Amino acid sequence: MKKIFLFLFSCLFLFTGCTTEKKSAADLIVINAAIWTGNNEQPRAEALAVQGDTLVAVGTTEEILSYQGDQTKVIDAQGRFITPGFIDSHVHFITGGFRLASVQLRDVKTIKSFMLTLRDYAAKQKPGTWILGGDWDNENWGGQLPTREWIDKDTKDNPVFIIRLDGHMGLANSAALKLAGLDKNVKDVEGGVIGRLPNGELSGIFRDNAMDLIWKVIPEPTEEQMEQALVAAMNYVASNGVTSVHHMSAPGGTTEIDVFSVPVKKGF
Repeated sequence: MKKIFLFLFSCLFLFTGCTTEKKSAADLIVINAAIWTGNNEQPRAEALAVQGDTLVAVGTTEEILSYQGDQTKVIDAQGRFITPGFIDSHVHFITGGFRLASVQLRDVKTIKSFMLTLRDYAAKQKPGTWILGGDWDNENWGGQLPTREWIDKDTKDNPVFIIRLDGHMGLANSAALKLAGLDKNVKDVEGGVIGRLPNGELSGIFRDNAMDLIWKVIPEPTEEQMEQALVAAMNYVASNGVTSVHHMSAPGGTTEIDVFSVPVKKGF
């Protein structure tokens, strides 16, 4: 099947009429495309012109080439599809950004890969920084639940609480257990499960309500960490053609809202 080419542009850009009269030069022209504009008065087109960050015209290839200048970049879409940018109307943007900026365990398929991926990520972190996120899936390697023994050696300088992809279970390392003041004498939690090894020691697994025993000692993210999460989220959605989002903030999420009003210091 012919691969669909999604050249995504904001729905908020102004579509302007086109003529063959020579216009001021565009920075970018796309020709020979199958464009759906989202504009009922001009739903289809085959070419577009962009100046700076503004879509200035859509029309036929012949019409749009009137915007070509010496420095204009011209892309021949060869009949591929172009659509306005997508809008995600319900997304936990900062939470997703933290997941993207953290260790990526969702797709690891073996226990060894799980351990090595976390080891490599931990080696790049400042001592004392919590390692969160992860989104691991033990079904990828046959269903065996991880234990802190898998990760303690390579994460001794960082407390770890990495979450299963369904959000109902997390794995803590020994450093996290120490900060939480937990050992084999901890009592079970109603509505939750504390994982234990055959010798009675904690395995590091906490399910549902028991996860709160770790959550409560995890510090609020720093301004730098919030910004990193925001940039990671923006880069990800932009790479997938999402040009606008409606952020859903968690209860008490004032800090999440605040980060949107602070100019991003690092390049986006």
